[in-house]
Amino acid sequence: MKRISTYLATLALVLLFGACSEGNGGDSEFTGNEVRLELIPGTVSGNTTSGTLLIRERNNGDVQLDITLNNVLSGAEHPVHLHFGSLADDGDVATLLSTVREEDGVGVSSTVLNSLDDDTPVTFISMLTFNGSIKIHFEASGPLEDAILGSTNIGLNTGANEAYLNGSKSITTCNSNF
Repeated sequence: MKRISTYLATLALVLLFGACSEGNGGDSEFTGNEVRLELIPGTVSGNTTSGTLLIRERNNGDVQLDITLNNVLSGAEHPVHLHFGSLADDGDVATLLSTVREEDGVGVSSTVLNSLDDDTPVTFISMLTFNGSIKIHFEASGPLEDAILGSTNIGLNTGANEAYLNGSKSITTCNSNF
């Protein structure tokens, strides 16, 4: 019964997001199914960021994750991890995403996924039910490698984002040992 409930909830989410999207806007690479999440801001050395994560379904079944991070430093490069578990769990890294790179004053990253590092297949629907989170680190190595510039819970954990967005919870560091 629990599996049926999970399936029905996932189907409802797909229909809701698919119905709310504007279609594929003539972009033949995508189905039109997408989810946009506000990134939880991070502050490192007085620099506070904001941004979004866009999860889109590609026509070939792959999932594309696009990150836009505002207020990054000129020439900045920030590593991005997809973690198992919520932000509160500080779980293991499921896979590395494309590095956020500053372009014209904005940090951008685009990653196409079809599997995790452990070869678990990834689809748009599996991302909607994934027990995970995404963290954007200030640097790949050095004294600020565990400092977080932006983050979000994804999949099953998205309901927990509001507590971070309204300031009742905060995330400032991450264990980057994986």
